[in-house]
Amino acid sequence: MSSDPVLIELAREDARLFQLRGQLAALPKRIDDLDDEKRRVQQQLEECEGVYQKQEKARRKLELELQEVRQRRAKSESRQSSLTSTDQYQALMREIATQDQRIDELESLVLEAMERSEQALVRRDADSVRCQTELKRLEALQVQLRQDLASAHATVEEQSARRDAAVQKVEPRTRSLYERVLRAKKDAAIARVHDRTCGICNALQPPQVIQLLRGEDPTLQTCQVCGRILVWDPDTP
Repeated sequence: MSSDPVLIELAREDARLFQLRGQLAALPKRIDDLDDEKRRVQQQLEECEGVYQKQEKARRKLELELQEVRQRRAKSESRQSSLTSTDQYQALMREIATQDQRIDELESLVLEAMERSEQALVRRDADSVRCQTELKRLEALQVQLRQDLASAHATVEEQSARRDAAVQKVEPRTRSLYERVLRAKKDAAIARVHDRTCGICNALQPPQVIQLLRGEDPTLQTCQVCGRILVWDPDTP
């Protein structure tokens, strides 16, 4: 009988084992997915640092050019006392004027570059705090998932033993069907009905199947989709 307390007990043990094996299958991928997410966050952090370093490099390049132009201007000015003709003097004045113009341009460009660099630094620092916080959160989640995985590994053998003990209590004909379904499904052979759905594959069951399971004299029923044995458990959440 599908509502036999023995079969209900087996269904509960099967559900616990199915859940544990589901964790064992899913947790490693979730842990790996978090590694991918951590790499994406780390990449964001590196990109922010790259933007700042690019702005700093541009600023230093402008400052170096400004320093060189100022040095050239100083040398040009020092040559005035050695000039011997008006043409030389006028040429030198044009050279100094060109250098003064370039110095003015570079001073403006340096100021703009400094502002861009400072803005990039602020963004980098803010993104660094955000990314570091996110990395810590992801790492903590990974630690928890690894603990869950270790716990599932430690528990699955114990739960398998409980399930095997529950199987031995089932009457022989139903046990034979159970073992045949278990060999085919590899994970669980019996499912508790939740509302009107199979507790393993979530397939909706016909009303007549639910009536037969809940009747005063219930008969053995299997899921219309996955073929697992169904049981009506009044304590199913």
